[in-house]
Amino acid sequence: MRIDEFHWERDVIIKARCQDKRSAFQLIACETSERTGIAPSVILEHLLSREAFGATGFGGGFALPHALVPKLRSPEKLLITLRQGIEFEAPDDEPVDVILAILWPQERQDGFLPALARYSRLFRTDRIRRGLRNAGSKTEAMMVLHSFSTPEVMASSRRAYLGGRKY
Repeated sequence: MRIDEFHWERDVIIKARCQDKRSAFQLIACETSERTGIAPSVILEHLLSREAFGATGFGGGFALPHALVPKLRSPEKLLITLRQGIEFEAPDDEPVDVILAILWPQERQDGFLPALARYSRLFRTDRIRRGLRNAGSKTEAMMVLHSFSTPEVMASSRRAYLGGRKY
């Protein structure tokens, strides 16, 4: 799963209204349920269960909720920008207004941790979060995502995340 695999018509929601973390999880569950055939209550249960182990707010207004979901056929993602930030127990105590949800097949966990690592690095970049916050449409959000999907930008994001060190 790469950044250039986002599809504006189904993977991006712009300026959603969520009152709190639970309502954001409910939105994720409902939206992904429609395309996976898995009941929203099952998806919500797995998101809440994972969140109970530790908050998925990363800081800088970004959260990466994720869960392993039984009977899910393929990885699913949903990028949501919020009209107003919500409490997400992020380490910097900043409200979250950019959410990337990742759901992964429980029966096929290969690639799950590398995908989480790749997205957490990319979305910790101030420029991408700022661009997504300013996006007024799905098309604009897709332009932001694609502007960061070139190998050069991805490498630059990785170096910035690692403090300039090359590994």
